[in-house]
Amino acid sequence: MGDQPCAFHIELADLSSHCDSGYRYLPPGSTDASCANWLEAETYDQVLRAHEEVIVKVRVRIPKSFNQSSARACLLVTSKPEKESVKRGPRFKIELRYAVNVLYRNPMVPPVVAMEAKALAVGEDNSVWTLRYQNAGNVDRIISSRAHLLNNRGQVVYQTESLHAKGLIPNQCRTVQFKKPDLPAGDYQMVVVSQTDAGEKFGVTHSLKL
Repeated sequence: MGDQPCAFHIELADLSSHCDSGYRYLPPGSTDASCANWLEAETYDQVLRAHEEVIVKVRVRIPKSFNQSSARACLLVTSKPEKESVKRGPRFKIELRYAVNVLYRNPMVPPVVAMEAKALAVGEDNSVWTLRYQNAGNVDRIISSRAHLLNNRGQVVYQTESLHAKGLIPNQCRTVQFKKPDLPAGDYQMVVVSQTDAGEKFGVTHSLKL
């Protein structure tokens, strides 16, 4: 979409996630859940003229013998200017790299859905609560959450939706945020009920003092 010709290069990679370090991109075929060898792009290198757009089709071949609950891989796309700028003065040669994740859910294998709450804390600006989840299951899910706050008499005094839905692949951690209400000091019980995009529900409770 820029004013100069731009080249791009696509390469296949495996995708894994760790709670503390986030995404890791690995050589294709190096993880047990890899589907990198299922993917074939119609082109891996191309040069685009200024303002030119192109659609790159990717063929996915799912083996009939595949019997796991899910698989994943990614397409790493690197783009850079085809020619250096002729403008005078300091110049930066910038390469842009991003990943397109490919996640497959096997409809023939029942998934194991296990979302574990890791920690509940107040955000740095004291305006939100943050609840950290880890996907300890074997399939990716998108979750949305609703928080209920109960006083010491068991009455619901506040409820709110999470600010954003979150997608999690296996072993990944995500932080769900809720707006923090202005309530009297005291002991409260927070009940968070979450639902995945496939309809599974799970919950967590946490005692807190305001």
